[in-house]
Amino acid sequence: AQTLMYVFLLSSFLHPAAIQVQITPTQGEISVGESKFFLCEVVGDVKDIDWYDPRGEKILPNSPDISVSRSDEATLTLTIYHADVDSAGIYKCVAKNGDKEAQATVQVKIFQKITFRNAPTPQEFNEGDDADIVCDVVSSPPAAIIWKYKGATIQVSKDVRFKILSNGHLLIRGIKKTDEGMYNCEARVTARGEIDFRMMKVIVNVLPTIRARQSEVNATADVGSSALLACDADGFPEPTVTWAHNNVVLETGDKYSLNGDGSELEIRDVKKVDEGDYTCIAKNKAGEKSEEVSLNVFGERITPFSCDCIKNNMVLISFSGLFLLDLLTFAAHSSVPPQLFCCLACLYTSLQYC
Repeated sequence: AQTLMYVFLLSSFLHPAAIQVQITPTQGEISVGESKFFLCEVVGDVKDIDWYDPRGEKILPNSPDISVSRSDEATLTLTIYHADVDSAGIYKCVAKNGDKEAQATVQVKIFQKITFRNAPTPQEFNEGDDADIVCDVVSSPPAAIIWKYKGATIQVSKDVRFKILSNGHLLIRGIKKTDEGMYNCEARVTARGEIDFRMMKVIVNVLPTIRARQSEVNATADVGSSALLACDADGFPEPTVTWAHNNVVLETGDKYSLNGDGSELEIRDVKKVDEGDYTCIAKNKAGEKSEEVSLNVFGERITPFSCDCIKNNMVLISFSGLFLLDLLTFAAHSSVPPQLFCCLACLYTSLQYC
């Protein structure tokens, strides 16, 4: 009996029990950017336990992204930090004792959770444009994109103006002001039952329009009086209104006065040189619209018919008693001597006072 016991013990020493290796968890799915660890537990007498990466290279302790650490004589822990797509593959744990060896493997899969890379809000478009509403989503496997408006799924088959592009964007052909509002970009990965969404506000800007306040666009004024030019503008967002004369933008001062929204331009102490076209300019994010308003300046009425060539620095010319022209104004705009102009005017009106 003693001999048999000795033989048994010698056999156990020379032929140790088989080594068993087990990895926990048996499968590994990691989202990009996340970390996870795996335990390699060995049953049996072993001297060496090592982890190998998918390329077959031995993983060393304290590596920055993937490292191993010994918990006890029978356990070696593999930790994957901040996983990326390159971390995927089959990892192997090998236990050795002399010529005996055992191993186990675990397949690590890296997946990208639904991530909205670019889904800005608000997104603005001009009325009539083909609006490309941006919603950039990344995931693995790729997510299915569903668009909703006012709580209802957009049915592209029922409205040809709407189309979901291959990149997941929503295209609205000839967008209207009535299309404005909140849109829901919803992403789904059926394989994982994963779902996420982003709400985006869509704003539709409308090009300004200009409407005349009076039936007659043109305005008239007498010399020395004040003239009021009006220009009402509509649009979205509310347009800003400015005025220009001879390509010069007019500002509030001694000569000109603008009301709060710029719709009214008052010209003080009107002179003949103020006559001409004034441009009303309405501008917003959608664009710009302009309209010309003409100002006609009349002189004082004088009676009776007379033609006093030069009097108090004024040329008094009566065309049926209609006009009083400022000599200085005339001289600045004509090469004809004032005296000659006066006499010609008198002759034109058949008056013989020159």
